[in-house]
Amino acid sequence: MRALDWMANHRRLLWIGLIFWLLMVLSILNRHWAMYPSFSTHDQGIFNQIFWNGTQGRWFEGTLSSGESAAVLFENQLPDVSYRRLGQHFTPIHLLWLPLYALLPFSATLLVLQVTLVAVGGMALYFLARQRLSEQVSLWLTLGYFCAQSVIAPNLANFHDFSQIPLWVFLLLLAVERQRWLWAIAAILLIFLCREDVGIMLFGFGLYFVVSRRHPWFGGALCVVSVAHVVFTTTVLMPLFSEEVGTNFLAFSYSNYVEGDASTVDLLLAFLRRPDRVLVDLFVPFDSTLRFLLGHWLPFLFVPAISPAAWLCTAPPLATLLLRSDTHIALSMQLRYTVMVLPGMCYGAIVWWSHHGQKLSQRTRSFWAACLCLSLLFTFTLNPSRTWSFIIPDSVDPWVHLTLSKQWHHANEVRSLIAQIPPEASVAATDNLLPHVSGRRAILRFPTLQYRNDTGEPTDVDYVLIDFWQLQQYAEAFSGSRDRLQTWMPLGQSLVEENRYGVVAAVPGVFLLQRATPSNADAAAAWQTFQAMPAGEL
Repeated sequence: MRALDWMANHRRLLWIGLIFWLLMVLSILNRHWAMYPSFSTHDQGIFNQIFWNGTQGRWFEGTLSSGESAAVLFENQLPDVSYRRLGQHFTPIHLLWLPLYALLPFSATLLVLQVTLVAVGGMALYFLARQRLSEQVSLWLTLGYFCAQSVIAPNLANFHDFSQIPLWVFLLLLAVERQRWLWAIAAILLIFLCREDVGIMLFGFGLYFVVSRRHPWFGGALCVVSVAHVVFTTTVLMPLFSEEVGTNFLAFSYSNYVEGDASTVDLLLAFLRRPDRVLVDLFVPFDSTLRFLLGHWLPFLFVPAISPAAWLCTAPPLATLLLRSDTHIALSMQLRYTVMVLPGMCYGAIVWWSHHGQKLSQRTRSFWAACLCLSLLFTFTLNPSRTWSFIIPDSVDPWVHLTLSKQWHHANEVRSLIAQIPPEASVAATDNLLPHVSGRRAILRFPTLQYRNDTGEPTDVDYVLIDFWQLQQYAEAFSGSRDRLQTWMPLGQSLVEENRYGVVAAVPGVFLLQRATPSNADAAAAWQTFQAMPAGEL
């Protein structure tokens, strides 16, 4: 009875959350099952293999993760099946979701989990807002969250570490509002398990609690443990698994300040030594920074722009994004990094409204509704991760548009090839196919073909699955696709001509090669016909 009463009292909230969840799940699963490539499709393969290995008792191991390691990228070593991803990103929180994946061991499970965590995060935001605001304002803030580009766009991409962070942060702030300190400590611990750099975000909230004098003792403690967590995790824990922080992250992302094998402490000292450079990088490029901030402010009626609490809470994570050398990535609204700024924007809006009224006029509601519609429009036209490419063309001149039926027809043909690969076999595949074949011990990103097996010996993959068809669709409009097509076709031909692999199965533009196996006559004929075709011909 209490559950029914609760649902009746929060009917509007539940409907908002349910509509968001359904639209997001339908959108992301359509792209996933249609095997449509996004900008980081291989990340989905990375996480799926991590979870699959976890169900086998080999926690956080993955050859796809190894392929992104410093040892492979900079030292020309082979990907290793026993490589643990904790050296790249410290994410023990994944163990919390491992039983769910063991029950439903599919790549799509991770995508539904991600959308669910984001939707529940919106519910948590509502109850956080209700601690200080009226139901009306709380609902509009929650609508702002569900319509925010920083919520929709990054979570239409592949599974990532950031998706659960807003939920835990909102639960932490809810515990603080209610002064349930044990619950707050539990939430902090969960946040620390999400990633090695979440302490940067929590430092902002600690700073707010100190400056506002609401809970100065708690804020001070939060600042201290946040810094300690970042330093200890990146300098002590992560190097136990591999040397990635300095060579494969800091030296790349903050190349303006450090080089070589730098630590987190080295980076902090570099910031202190170059305050002039820091000041410039915080504002340049100004247009990208302004667009990034406007994207965050728009669904919340621009309130975070005038909320001191929002600026305090978001200052540390925002600064880390602005100081990166790859700001075109860090300030992209459709990539996962933008999520680090989101909780501070939401909480800053809550604090501002708590001091400026609990009721919205008709004019305010109309303006807010217009802002929400604009946010949704900008998100849709952004076409994050090519989710709606069956509606929005990927290119107008030259015209590149794959209809829904064309995408699904291609995906169904590819599935017929995947079904021929034994589950225990090792595979190299092109990016858009990785999520669908990554539930195995050894999976590589084509054109890499060798890895180190469990005995440490170099081994060639058993199968190679190449989707030239997808590249062919984009070759005329996108140089990256054209370059890969021109490079990979001769590479594939050499594998066949040298009798290292035989073409054992084919569908239009997609080929399955097997090591040390004679080619199937029909498949070989299809291969040779495709090799003779011009790059732009379908």
